[in-house]
Amino acid sequence: MSSGRALAHPRKGKIGKVLFPHRGTIWGVMGVVVFLFARPQASLFWPGVLCILGGELLRLWASGYIKTYRGPMEEVGELVTSGPYAYLRNPLYLANGIIGCGVVLLSGILWALPLFLGSFVLLYGSIIRAEEAFLEEKFGAAYREYATSVPRFVPRLLPYPKRKGTFAFEVLWKKESTTLLTLGLVVLLFYLRGFGVLRVLDRLLGL
Repeated sequence: MSSGRALAHPRKGKIGKVLFPHRGTIWGVMGVVVFLFARPQASLFWPGVLCILGGELLRLWASGYIKTYRGPMEEVGELVTSGPYAYLRNPLYLANGIIGCGVVLLSGILWALPLFLGSFVLLYGSIIRAEEAFLEEKFGAAYREYATSVPRFVPRLLPYPKRKGTFAFEVLWKKESTTLLTLGLVVLLFYLRGFGVLRVLDRLLGL
């Protein structure tokens, strides 16, 4: 991927605008498929857990700076350039990618990794184009300057100098508690799938 500093054209990103509200459902369906065909291995399982922990820590850091990240784009009230957003423009999506790679490692089926990464690029590529067009239209020159200085995914070494936004712990409790519980359940289910009672699915599915 390039540095990601080019802005989206305002007319682009229509597909992303449609996909944006359904991104959680899309990943959920893919996760169920991976779970059914999973063959967890100890050598991959625990590195997968570490990936998930690292990705969630980044999510917690990023989500504390924005108030409406689970709502529609139109609810964005300010251009946040502090915290992880001072280093890259899409820390939440990067975190989701790290978590997704961790889930693939939990599953033990490495052929799912290129499928996940391809889906990740297609889905979030469309969503990011839609978001960039919206943010440029709403915040104008301020966003253009920010987007020119801060890459999409590859962090810059020094933080963006014009930082704006504060960390709010109440956002984490309201928005990320469900994510934490879900990820804990995912790790438990994959553990049982590979090393516990859910291994019976292999016989039921003829694997």
